[in-house]
Amino acid sequence: MPPRQLSSTYHYIRFSVSPPCPDELTLRKSIQDSLGQSFGVVSSHTYVDVLWLADDGSEMVVRIGQADSAKLMVSVTASTASPRLSLVKESPFLPALLSVGLP
Repeated sequence: MPPRQLSSTYHYIRFSVSPPCPDELTLRKSIQDSLGQSFGVVSSHTYVDVLWLADDGSEMVVRIGQADSAKLMVSVTASTASPRLSLVKESPFLPALLSVGLP
């Protein structure tokens, strides 16, 4: 019997934040602005959940619809706004993001 794939309608992305920003609203606005800059007003209203933000504001994990995940990664990469978000890891399986930085 072949292994069964778990399907997910969400995609999870871990970003590093530079300079660190402990304010979730500022980070959400930065994501919205980068989506708007790259893909226009309609895409700037893409639903993005901030699931986790480090206490010092240096990293965050977001959840986004599977179909919109590529747009988010492209727009954040192209954005020059501050704070700067950099992709650390992405996966359709949330626990996979925990392996970042492990030997």
